[in-house]
Amino acid sequence: MIMSLSKWNELPSLDLYLDQVLLYVNQETETFLSKNEKPLTASMINNYVKNGFLPKPEKKKYGRIQLARLIVLSICKTVFSISDIAQMIDVHYKDRNSQLLYDTFVDCLEGKSQPNTPELISKACQTILVYKEAMELIEQLREEK
Repeated sequence: MIMSLSKWNELPSLDLYLDQVLLYVNQETETFLSKNEKPLTASMINNYVKNGFLPKPEKKKYGRIQLARLIVLSICKTVFSISDIAQMIDVHYKDRNSQLLYDTFVDCLEGKSQPNTPELISKACQTILVYKEAMELIEQLREEK
């Protein structure tokens, strides 16, 4: 299965309602999640907003910044705690913009890292990809039985 994510400029330019966000993010991340992993839910989004991991929606709508962060959270939560992911994001927001960080993360996950990819993003992507490989091996072994 091809693992591909939309880059920042390919994310919807119009703000989305919660049900649209769930559909979009779950479609984007499905190739990165194993069969055992729970897709994004409305409760998860509400908890992320409540705990400050995700900016609040404006007039019940979510924009690119929230979509990008939800994609990153959905993929990373399989390996890292939500608070650790939020810390990783916050460390990099101090000197980089959302678009650059998100596109760097997408490139890294797709094996297109650049020499200037921050080490933290590179290591997180490596961890996610190794975890995904391990889960795929487990699935193959189950199917062979």
